[in-house]
Amino acid sequence: MDGLTLVIPAWNEEDRLARTLERYLPSLESRNLPFEIIVVCDSVGDRTAEVASSYSGRGVRLLTFPQKLGKGGAVLEGMKEAKFAYIGYFDADGPIAPAEMYKLVDALSNVDCVVASRWITGSQVLRQEPWFNLFAGRFWNSLVRAVLFLPVRDTQCGAKVLKASVVRPLLRAVTLTNRAFDVDLLYHVRKSGHSLAEVPVQWDHDPDTRMPIGRAIPVMFLSLAGVRIMNLPIGRRVPRNLVKWFSDTWGRD
Repeated sequence: MDGLTLVIPAWNEEDRLARTLERYLPSLESRNLPFEIIVVCDSVGDRTAEVASSYSGRGVRLLTFPQKLGKGGAVLEGMKEAKFAYIGYFDADGPIAPAEMYKLVDALSNVDCVVASRWITGSQVLRQEPWFNLFAGRFWNSLVRAVLFLPVRDTQCGAKVLKASVVRPLLRAVTLTNRAFDVDLLYHVRKSGHSLAEVPVQWDHDPDTRMPIGRAIPVMFLSLAGVRIMNLPIGRRVPRNLVKWFSDTWGRD
């Protein structure tokens, strides 16, 4: 069915989720296209689920899990439940302007996967992230291009939209559920022969970000190496129990 499913992973987001929904819902409601927002709460210790449930009358669905899934794990669970032809996922802090949502969706008329980007011509950063985060992000994306040959300048912007017919067959192949999930997903999109494109967006850094960048860096680098190795010919010979150990140990936040 034509329409948009927007997945929002939400771990202890009671203070930001309502603000994000209030920003995005009017834009979604004003467009003549069916939509749903799936909020995925995993192992939360606050009122995130209650906040999400209070918007059930406006097309918001809630999925809850007692265990921590990681950002990517939460997105994957939401994607499995999506009922519309287009599936997107945005960070809970709402980093891009509401008007940008359908800018990304409209771009799917030409490609199979659209990646919001802060680092290409036409983008606008309203509030820049700290210099260390910026340096780490640029270095990370240089590594991604060098190791996975993935032609994407900004894999971590926090907003992606894909055709459901493209992403659903790939969900079993994506093993990372931490913040390197985006790279794993985009790698498999391209490996499967599907097209992707970056679209410039208006983006704003939230100073209250939940991203523990110092702790995340080594895990993401290990994850990147894991994606490369598991998709080499030798990867077929790696014991499945070792794959499961890697996913359970390094795959989540």
